Amino acid sequence: MNNGMKIRVRGGLPLPPVGSPVNGTTEVATTERVALLGADYPGMRARILVDQGDIVEAGAPLFEDRGKPGLRGTAPVSGKVLQINMGAKRRLSSIVLAANNEAPLRFDVSRANSNDGVRALMQETGLWTSFRTRPFDRVPSIEGKAAAIFVTATDTYPNAPNPRHVLAGQENIFTRGLAALKHLTQGKLYLCQNAGAALAEADPQIVIVNVSGHHPAGLVGTHINRLHPPTRQGPVWHIGYQDVLALGKVLTEGHLISVRTITLTGEGLRQPRQLQVPMGADLHALARREMTPGQKRILSGPVIVGRECQFLTRYHLQATVLNAKAVAPRHWFFAALRAAAVPEAFVPTEALERALGPKLHVVPLLRALSIGDAETAARLGCLQLAEEDLALATYVTGGEIDFGMRLRSVLDVLEAS
Repeated sequence: MNNGMKIRVRGGLPLPPVGSPVNGTTEVATTERVALLGADYPGMRARILVDQGDIVEAGAPLFEDRGKPGLRGTAPVSGKVLQINMGAKRRLSSIVLAANNEAPLRFDVSRANSNDGVRALMQETGLWTSFRTRPFDRVPSIEGKAAAIFVTATDTYPNAPNPRHVLAGQENIFTRGLAALKHLTQGKLYLCQNAGAALAEADPQIVIVNVSGHHPAGLVGTHINRLHPPTRQGPVWHIGYQDVLALGKVLTEGHLISVRTITLTGEGLRQPRQLQVPMGADLHALARREMTPGQKRILSGPVIVGRECQFLTRYHLQATVLNAKAVAPRHWFFAALRAAAVPEAFVPTEALERALGPKLHVVPLLRALSIGDAETAARLGCLQLAEEDLALATYVTGGEIDFGMRLRSVLDVLEAS
């Protein structure tokens, strides 16, 4: 055990898993196609840096933000550019690659011992997009400064990969990534993990935070609210433990290894699996051999916050296969879980208080979001939140109002003001 700080979420909801749990074995899996998705980079106006048919190395830039050169997406694998798909208003929809076994691009890591050096390396490799900010949950600007950085190494979604198992045997690489992140802030680096042995050594800057409780105990919004609420003048950044591991591997090996350890679960599978796959892997190809008969829907992410997508999205560590007939209503899962997980004796206010991990005035906040009152919502703490923080509020109210979408609308107003 370690003697770090503690966050205990009282209440929360023990979400039941959809489908069977996975065992602890991780299979290495590849797919012929991988993709970067424009929806993973909201607000970015992408300038495409490749042409269809180009051969690229893993780590090579595929696009960058027109307004912020240096903020870029890079190839997760070496391969051929198969498709460049543009959506409405010429926004990037996806870049699809056909993977090959060619060597990855090499990076100079010799200067990654300072703020400028780590910043430059993360931008060159595309790992800068691992960061998201609070407020607004956007990728930070390349000149941005963080009042603190949160590393999330705990997960309370059902059937999520266990961070301890993923990091086992790679602790030194993970620690190297953490050490590099210390250069990017003069504030604290909070490593939020489940209770147990520390995943890294604490020091005057690195704070080990032991997190316990039901979901949403594993959400970074809960941690930020308890430890370092952000302001417009003092934003905080957050990053997932697997991206810190990827940074450590760049520093150790000199090239980008864009892999994810994910779980592939759901009622539509014969056998759930834990897989190590390329970032942006083709979920349809991964799921095909284990799917039961009948039409399916495949989500990137856990059911409660996932989105239907062929490819693994940038920030998800799960994929879920569902029987299509069961998912006609948008919030079918919320209604099903409500009956299973929320006692009938609860009044709505009590259920909502349990559903939101951050210690905020929940009912007034949701009321402000519902009517689009951005000023009141900001005063009540919405700048600390992102859509995932309100998924349980949507669930316990029966899914009639998507509070995550309402929050995003209000955040967009506040961001533009």
